Amino acid sequence: MNSVAAFTNLYQRHFGELRAFILRRVGCRELAAELTNETFVRILSYEAGAPVCNQRAFLYRIAGNLAIDHHRANREQTECIDDFQESELLATDVTDPARVLCARQSLERLRRAIEALPPQCRRAFILFKFEGLSHLEIAAEFDVTRNAVEKLLIRALVQLRKQMA
Repeated sequence: MNSVAAFTNLYQRHFGELRAFILRRVGCRELAAELTNETFVRILSYEAGAPVCNQRAFLYRIAGNLAIDHHRANREQTECIDDFQESELLATDVTDPARVLCARQSLERLRRAIEALPPQCRRAFILFKFEGLSHLEIAAEFDVTRNAVEKLLIRALVQLRKQMA
C-alpha cells in the first residue's frame, strides 16, 4: 500500500473520533475541526521520519498536545461561534454562493411543483400557506365544506411531496 492510500485510510478511520476527542477538550466545533486537520498535517510531515508503531495513539498524542498548546496560547477566554446567539452570527452561511444557488434551485422546483397542481388545489394551498387563511375561511371562499378544503390541502401536499422528492 502506498503512502497516499495509507494516509487516506488513516484519515477516514480516525477523523471523526479524533475531532470528537479534541472537541471535548476545546469546546468549539470549528476549533476542533481546525486542530484535527492540523493533527493530520503534522502526521504528513512526520511520515518522512521514523516509522510509527501505533498510529492511532500517535494521532491522539499530537491532538492532545495541540489542544494543550491552544489553551496555553489563549489563556484568556476565546470566543467560539458556538457561544454566540443565532442573531449575533455573521451572515456567512447566507452569503455562501453554493448555499444560495441550492436554495434558489429548491425554490424554483417548489414554484414549478405548485404551478403543476390542479387549479383548486393550488388556490387552496396558496390561500392557506401564503395568505394565512384558515380552513373555514377557504371553505367559505370556495363555497365548500371544511372537510373538502382539508382534502384539497392533503392532495396538494401529497403531490408536492412526490414532486419535491
